[in-house]
Amino acid sequence: MLSAGQGTASADTVADKARVVDTDDGWTLTVTKTAETLDRYPNLAATMFTREGFVSLKAIAEISGKGNKPVNAAVVSFGYQIGCQIDVSSGLTTSLGASFGPNASLNISYPPSVSLGVNASVSPNVSTTLKPGSIATVEFGKKALASGRASIAMDQVEVKVDACMGPVSLRSFATATMSTPTADNTTTAYGDPIWL
Repeated sequence: MLSAGQGTASADTVADKARVVDTDDGWTLTVTKTAETLDRYPNLAATMFTREGFVSLKAIAEISGKGNKPVNAAVVSFGYQIGCQIDVSSGLTTSLGASFGPNASLNISYPPSVSLGVNASVSPNVSTTLKPGSIATVEFGKKALASGRASIAMDQVEVKVDACMGPVSLRSFATATMSTPTADNTTTAYGDPIWL
């Protein structure tokens, strides 16, 4: 019979990243991804096809400079891109005759009633299906800039990927968007890929 050992937790701190763009109408838009950590834990089901960890992340957006047009709107958002190497959701038969499955999925626990924007909420988790060789992008939240600056942060949010054989990779992102009467701009800072 196949079994997965309990193992021990491990933690990573991921380097901060930033992007700066100058807009056509004279503003400077900066987005920073910071305070990112991943605490890996052996999954509670003790299966080799589930990965579990807890992530923390912060995104900051700032508008500076002396633009010649007013800023109508600006938003900062953040989240993760998550990839599973091999989806075993339809079941996996081993030489010992054991079958595994049935659904490849991604679950991210987040506090109930947290607003993610217009007509969207997380209560209490986000789920999506992962396929082999694909990347699921999960936005955790967004916030409008007030007085040219905004930040949004999360601490120890559970990320769990089921029915995945092989590596599971995570890449964080922080995106800033802004709009004026004459220009729209978007820039994204990506974190270094890490393994769940």
